Amino acid sequence: MHIFRSEGPISYGEYQFGYCQWLERAPEDALPPIYAAGYLPFSAGPEGPLNRFYMARSLRIRLCDLHIRKDRRYDHRQWAAFLLERHCASREAFMESSGREARALARKWMEARFGEAYLDAQRLERILNGPPLSDVLYWKKHDRLVAFALLVRENGLVHYWYVFYENGDSKPTAPGHGYLVDFLLWARENGLEHAYLGTAYGIKSRYKTRGLSGIEFWDGNQWDSDRARLRLLQEQDALRAGT
Repeated sequence: MHIFRSEGPISYGEYQFGYCQWLERAPEDALPPIYAAGYLPFSAGPEGPLNRFYMARSLRIRLCDLHIRKDRRYDHRQWAAFLLERHCASREAFMESSGREARALARKWMEARFGEAYLDAQRLERILNGPPLSDVLYWKKHDRLVAFALLVRENGLVHYWYVFYENGDSKPTAPGHGYLVDFLLWARENGLEHAYLGTAYGIKSRYKTRGLSGIEFWDGNQWDSDRARLRLLQEQDALRAGT
């Protein structure tokens, strides 16, 4: 693997001159040490290296310590009442059986949630067809696809990378927060060690940790389980962003 840096944000008044840290994965490099060092897969553009990773305040759960608090269990029972069927398939098998449908639904569901498809067609295609995507966890209702999550999975780790789910229609749909909990239950059932949940920036990211134990975040040097410190960092993010 090759680690390098590029210029990042600067603040002259506070004497902070930032550099973004990147990693290029070689074919022989295992994923667990890369994730354990605070890196996540880069997917911001339709072009560029397929094996680039960036260092960020990433979030993970030690699945042996996972416990779901009462209030979140209550929320999850509401989700479970929709009686969805959960399945898992390799990327290749899922794309062969449901690829065309999944592409169309992903854009439709993104537009319903965000007002636009934040992944354009080229970027979505790059993610679906390139590394490090390995598996797809998906949910059906009466044989109809209602959600799917793109996973990176290797030797004890799994990354809940992108999730797309039915929403915005006139009929009731399963709430989005339930898919995250169901993913965590699936990961624990399958004997995985760590579930990575992407980044933990800003107040809006708190849904990833609400009512869950076993949380750790990457602070740039090590994994930290201090939730009070994480909340403070997220509040500081919001202040910097003016929200």
